Amino acid sequence: MPPRKKQQIPYTVLIVEDELAIAENLLLALEGEGFIADVARDATAALERLGHEPYDLVLLDIGLPGMDGYGLLRQMREGLQLSTPVLMLTARATLEDKSLGFSSGADDYLVKPFALEEVLMRSRALIRRSRQLSDTAFVLDYGPLRYVVADQLVTVDGREIKLSRKNLMILELLLRYGGRVVPRRRLEEYLWQGEPPSAEALRSQMHLLRKALSAHGFDGIETVHSIGWRLAPNAIQP
Repeated sequence: MPPRKKQQIPYTVLIVEDELAIAENLLLALEGEGFIADVARDATAALERLGHEPYDLVLLDIGLPGMDGYGLLRQMREGLQLSTPVLMLTARATLEDKSLGFSSGADDYLVKPFALEEVLMRSRALIRRSRQLSDTAFVLDYGPLRYVVADQLVTVDGREIKLSRKNLMILELLLRYGGRVVPRRRLEEYLWQGEPPSAEALRSQMHLLRKALSAHGFDGIETVHSIGWRLAPNAIQP
């Protein structure tokens, strides 16, 4: 039997840009290529999102109101300890500006005005490079639950579980959130990249995932009423 083809979770991008027209153009371009994108208009909003949601890439303007992009980047690297790739998008074109950006933790630097296609190409390259560094040994653990992403191998206490593709996508997202609540909207975007086939589609998939995990002794998925789901805190206790 040929190996099961991996269904990749759509990549997520946080756009940190205070100019509405630029933010909207980036959002439309990314979503048109299958990315899931959010927008933060200042550093405070960006740090709030980064502290609660995992992203595959950050597109970062330097000239933000309040804390600028350099300060936000340092907070990401030193405060939140995030290794998320960062592409700086800015009108500041001097060598000193670029040097400061890279020394603050940027992975790439693009000067405005830019072509949207170049942003997309650089975004894909940064995410691909980041994944190549981590995917071969990318393992997500939560108590007795383990998911080896590259092999699509799920185990509970070492016992393998066979899951459908959509169940694997749900599980990976729950594990990436690490016990934080995953909103219903985010799960639906991941699974269907648009409107789900029915109002009960996500609930049905969640039921199947819970049933499969429960049969192997893991009952650690909690419903957070009117918000979404999370892995239960007590599931990681011995």
